[in-house]
Amino acid sequence: MTEPTLKQWKRRALKAEQQVEFLQQLRTSEAATEMKHYREIATLRVALKEAKEAIEWAMEQQT
Repeated sequence: MTEPTLKQWKRRALKAEQQVEFLQQLRTSEAATEMKHYREIATLRVALKEAKEAIEWAMEQQT
């Protein structure tokens, strides 16, 4: 089995760099999506808490 040539090593290195760049972009995108979901969940929790408080207040007013 022969050793890879300098050209082959450069090609492999370029391919590896491209793969790393792709994975970094993918992780950045995933992190942004994850943060968006956390913000949405936090917003929904606040809205749910406010709705619960409003319902409880309305129930108290009926009695």
